[in-house]
Amino acid sequence: MIPKTTERTEPFVSSRFSSDYIRKAHEATFANESAIVHSERCTCFYCGHSFDPSQEEKLHWIEEKPPRERTLRCPMCAIDCVIGSASSFPIEDPEFILACSEAWFGGISRISDGKPVEKLRYVDLILD
Repeated sequence: MIPKTTERTEPFVSSRFSSDYIRKAHEATFANESAIVHSERCTCFYCGHSFDPSQEEKLHWIEEKPPRERTLRCPMCAIDCVIGSASSFPIEDPEFILACSEAWFGGISRISDGKPVEKLRYVDLILD
């Protein structure tokens, strides 16, 4: 299961999820608009924020090169590492989310360091 302490010298490696499975899960965080729209829940690999995309006030998307779909940014931390339940990955399993976070961010994430993330406010900048 997930280690209780946040002060680890070695990255967490799950015995339940293979590195190939984790890699495929990370691929599901890119150009994922249709999966997010059809998801009841989403979870961020960076901060661990879990949310219902239909209940969010506003979703923030990254435009990808056509014909790719847009990629969702986390409404809490703004990192583009959100996976939806429609992807069929176990997004509510804490060990899975920690394994994904450790694999992708190498132990440098809000999940790994156990520090809470304050919700960001998006601001539109107009540059002349």
